[in-house]
Amino acid sequence: MSFITFLLTLPAIASSSAVLHLPEQPVPADAQAIYNQPLAETEHSSSFLLTINAPVPNHYHQRHTEQIYVLAGSARMRLGHEELDIRAGDYLLIPPGTVHGVLAITSLEPLKVLSIQSPRFDPSDRVLVDD
Repeated sequence: MSFITFLLTLPAIASSSAVLHLPEQPVPADAQAIYNQPLAETEHSSSFLLTINAPVPNHYHQRHTEQIYVLAGSARMRLGHEELDIRAGDYLLIPPGTVHGVLAITSLEPLKVLSIQSPRFDPSDRVLVDD
């Protein structure tokens, strides 16, 4: 499945007021290299639990601000014109127009992150970058 196909086939997100312990959320054995578990959605934001086992192509969001909190694992990431190492406990704020992507997973375990996007996630807002 291509990255674009993955984005366009995201399941509908249900709003809820549930309490989840995110680091312990199960990942199906047959999950793709980038597993997306939608958590909640309002008219103002969408939140996802992402489990990442492979690079994420460089991209940016035209209108979305993305906030990422690393729950587990570590990775080498592009953020703007920099490359940085991220690990559990790190928080990233990614303003609209900022190119970002996961270059490599650097831990034995997958990278698991909470991704919050505002306004509400719209797949057409994501622009892939070839470089």
